Amino acid sequence: MSTLTPTLTVVGGGINGLATARAATLRGWQVTLVEAGPLPNPHAASWDHHRLIRSHYAGQPHYAARMGEAWAAWDRLFTDIAARPYVPRGVMALSQAEGDWTDRARMAFEETGLPHRTLDQAEIARELPMLEPDGLRYALLTEDGGALLSDRIVEALLHWLAARGVTLIANSPVTAVDAATATVHTAQGPITADRLVVAAGVGLPALDPWFAEHTHARRATVVYADVPDKWQDAWSTAPAWVDLGGEDDLWGIPPCAGQPLKLGYGLHTRPGDPATERAATEADTETILMAYRDRFREIETYAPDRTVANFYLMAPDQSFVLRPDGPTLWLSADSGHGFKFGALTGEDVADALEGDAGKVADRMAGRG
Repeated sequence: MSTLTPTLTVVGGGINGLATARAATLRGWQVTLVEAGPLPNPHAASWDHHRLIRSHYAGQPHYAARMGEAWAAWDRLFTDIAARPYVPRGVMALSQAEGDWTDRARMAFEETGLPHRTLDQAEIARELPMLEPDGLRYALLTEDGGALLSDRIVEALLHWLAARGVTLIANSPVTAVDAATATVHTAQGPITADRLVVAAGVGLPALDPWFAEHTHARRATVVYADVPDKWQDAWSTAPAWVDLGGEDDLWGIPPCAGQPLKLGYGLHTRPGDPATERAATEADTETILMAYRDRFREIETYAPDRTVANFYLMAPDQSFVLRPDGPTLWLSADSGHGFKFGALTGEDVADALEGDAGKVADRMAGRG
């Protein structure tokens, strides 16, 4: 490492790359960030109007245990950008059977002391009348959680980085990485620094054999839909949701920040090709809306506004990966959970640059 200001190249302009650039800048690094597309990049996994943040993590205790750290990291980031692009709406999950996902999440809340409340079927009908209550045992609600306004966060971070002298290089795909010398090769020529962080998202498998073997891109589709007049009042104060019972993996965000209702369907997420499958189809829209039948009352009266397909990188066990490789750190911190931990991930990577990268990697992956 140089004896003067240490230099760092970050590859990737999604939330993890941007948050890493911020954390390193705060620690005195001279940072250059390289992005394959425009900045912001509408094809980045981070790019959308909002992303769900929640504490419900049945069966994934590592993520649940780090949520307090994640909230604190977001508070620090919001202070830096002098804005709070976040809509606190709370989060709900619905239980249909003893021992189901929501029931396990409730038990985890009780074990850890996380504040929450439950609604019985009658209370669901009264407080959440847009839901179909038949077959529900209870609703599990937290006051924390809601919508991180991801597009506003990304834009604010780019402005913050530029104002602090970070070099932002857009439309410059990295064609090869020399990890041993912390060098990336682009069409405009090589870029070398003291240290290198490669946070290229779905571009990682093309740059490193480990990611080509152990990870894959997944295609996730959401429907934005306008709520009918009958249910406008009910949705105006409704929480986001992370589970509606059963095995469908339904999640979403209520109308907020000027955006319509956002409907997600985990079982419709699948491996895909980011180069050829970015266009959403009518079949995507119909499949997602059909999944909400018998979950939201009169779902057929909700009017689809648009359907959006995006891609993220899935690692083994839905884990976060930080791979030290000489002066280079390879980073994949998504697996469908990346944005909510984005501010914390940037601080983790900065820790790894200046300390024991192996210990940080274990912390991020939940080992030890």
